[in-house]
Amino acid sequence: MRGWLSRFDQATFEAFLEPLSELVWPILAVLSDKQKDLPEAVAAVLPGARHHWRRQGVVALSQELLAHRYDPRLAGLCAGLQAALAPFAPEYHELRQGETWLHDIAWLLEPADASHAPGEQVARQLRAYLDNLLALPHLSPRLDVFRHHLDKVSTSYWPGLSHCYDIEALPRTNNDLESHFRDTQRRLLRTTDQKGQTRRAVQRTGAWELLPRPPTEARCLAALREVPTDQLAEEQDRLRKHQERFRLHTRSIRRVNAQFARLREQWLALAATSTG
Repeated sequence: MRGWLSRFDQATFEAFLEPLSELVWPILAVLSDKQKDLPEAVAAVLPGARHHWRRQGVVALSQELLAHRYDPRLAGLCAGLQAALAPFAPEYHELRQGETWLHDIAWLLEPADASHAPGEQVARQLRAYLDNLLALPHLSPRLDVFRHHLDKVSTSYWPGLSHCYDIEALPRTNNDLESHFRDTQRRLLRTTDQKGQTRRAVQRTGAWELLPRPPTEARCLAALREVPTDQLAEEQDRLRKHQERFRLHTRSIRRVNAQFARLREQWLALAATSTG
């Protein structure tokens, strides 16, 4: 999926899955990694399909299907997967415990009820949770290292961790903004085939590269058709004038030498004068 999509949000996933909903045969199950926003997209586009996560999900689905109707091939697949996963059971349970801690911390930092708790209260709750983690006895070495890592990282962010709860409309993290810039970089790399093009494109063509855009090419074309002709001409003229400022700007040595050659030729074509 990462090779096909330039963005990874619910709207893009829904646009990707939408053609599947129009197929003549029903889709009973979806197997995927646990990408953010993908479960919501599957539920919206394919509401009747079960959504499972990779190997453990295959085992659970196979057992559910076998309970309804036995099939020796499906039973063999289920038994093989269970045998393959058995050696990793202890590590799996440790990772699940770590995942639970992360979910608990995420809930403390961004509660589901969207309550407007003051920053000081959120900080106290997080500190109490981390202290409880540090006090847990009889943990495996991996979980012991992980809980100290959670405490260390939280402490390093502590000075600026709770301002967002006291300042209206201040995002808790800049993850969405960074993701938006990454999406822009990927898109410009695909369209220009030049690394490092993002900053130059934003400088030379304007901030419209950073504006929200439709998730698919079809919707983008439909939106462009709605732009009045006079507004399009006005924006094209503005863009030409803006790009003129960068006409002699280049980072290519070959282009620099070519510009120097043209300037030298034009200069030497002028009448010579005394240097004194």
